[in-house]
Amino acid sequence: MVVSGGDLDVMPNPTQLETFTAGVETAVDVPAIERQLRELWQLAAESEKDPSRRQITRACLFNLVVYCETDADRDHAAEVISALTSRHPCRAIVLLAKADRAQSELGASITAHCHLAGAGQKQVCCEQISIHASGESVEHLAAAVLPLLESDLPVVLWWNGVFLDRPERFRRLSAVSDHVLFDTSAWPEPEKRLNSLARVVVEAPHVRLADLSWTRLGLWRRLTAECFDEPHCREALAHIRRVEVTHGRGPGARLRALLCASWVASQLGWPPPDAAARIGLSTHEDNDTTSVGIVSVALKGDGVEVCVRKNHGERTASATVLVPNVCGLPRTRAFWPTDDASLLSQELDRAARHRVYERALTMAAALVPLQAGGARDSARRD
Repeated sequence: MVVSGGDLDVMPNPTQLETFTAGVETAVDVPAIERQLRELWQLAAESEKDPSRRQITRACLFNLVVYCETDADRDHAAEVISALTSRHPCRAIVLLAKADRAQSELGASITAHCHLAGAGQKQVCCEQISIHASGESVEHLAAAVLPLLESDLPVVLWWNGVFLDRPERFRRLSAVSDHVLFDTSAWPEPEKRLNSLARVVVEAPHVRLADLSWTRLGLWRRLTAECFDEPHCREALAHIRRVEVTHGRGPGARLRALLCASWVASQLGWPPPDAAARIGLSTHEDNDTTSVGIVSVALKGDGVEVCVRKNHGERTASATVLVPNVCGLPRTRAFWPTDDASLLSQELDRAARHRVYERALTMAAALVPLQAGGARDSARRD
């Protein structure tokens, strides 16, 4: 192993294996990554013969490639991977691209994320390879990743940032990926990019693209849909004429409100011009913690009203139904965890494309210019 600060290439020893499995990063030469990992796992296998030592088992079900452009995103990715691998063991390859640096460099490090299994006598470990590139070396990242992928295992690409701004890098990395994860809530002015995003999604029929903004809407969509489980309620769907979504502060709150309303409009088959007239998005100005993200979703029509509302000061939401001949007892559910590790885990458990999301995204992209035009017309009338 190449020890940080040294220049000797030596076989790993038990101390270096302990450092590796303890989560400490060790610098390595990029061409030697695979060999040094193989030697470390071989040493781990040999250590199983010693009953006095904790047993170490390597686990890997897929490849996780993470693209980052800042040190903060890279450190956050490592924390997420550490939590994620307890349920989804994988080989993680974290890329840090700093194209704005004048000096061209390409370096790497390796570490492992280990979790106790069973009665605590065995460690199940997943390896993390980190590759950092600057200057012109950034363009070689995709080539550096290819030989590190575990063959015959799926490849998941988690892109931190706006991949639309890095079309060539995204094309190269997504070309070898089965599943692409991203988060439009973290994008600057995401509504302006929805049309381009929708085009990318449509043009990638063989890749599952998943937006964590959509994943965060899971409870809202579920509670709203459950309100129409009864036959009388399903009949009331044809009478829905208005969708009102109130959102609070926080990154991507308005975007998620737009996606939620677009989901309703696309499921009801409204043409975009009708949807633009029937959708109302408003901001809840209260600064309490309950006001982060969506606050309420209301569907209204002739004699029909369905409302899903976040409960003040709680991690729950309640749904009420006002439909003729229906007992509208409120139902309450707790919000699912929305940290990145939990959101990624939800997406990794899903095998199919998000067809409903794709329709909602297409609707949202069509609504943005229509709503902007309506706002300009209103301002001129005023």
